[in-house]
Amino acid sequence: FYEESKSWTEPPQMPKCLLSHLRIIKIARIRGKKHEFEYIRYLLTNALALERMEVAYLRLLDSEGSSNMLDEISRLRRGSNACEVAFVHSRY
Repeated sequence: FYEESKSWTEPPQMPKCLLSHLRIIKIARIRGKKHEFEYIRYLLTNALALERMEVAYLRLLDSEGSSNMLDEISRLRRGSNACEVAFVHSRY
């Protein structure tokens, strides 16, 4: 997932590791863009063995409006009942 990306497209086939092996995901420096939300939703929904997702966000998401994205992520359906989502401030 590159910083320059302005969109994200779901892969035609689900990666097998996503279904059964992936346990921890760390996502750095989200900015509150729609494609970031769609990417996170895809991972949370389809990572069946996921135990933890850590999402680092830029301080600008503390402002009203964009911070709603963090609330929406918290409420997303998860493929793994054991999955917890943690939000941390990004330094950069």
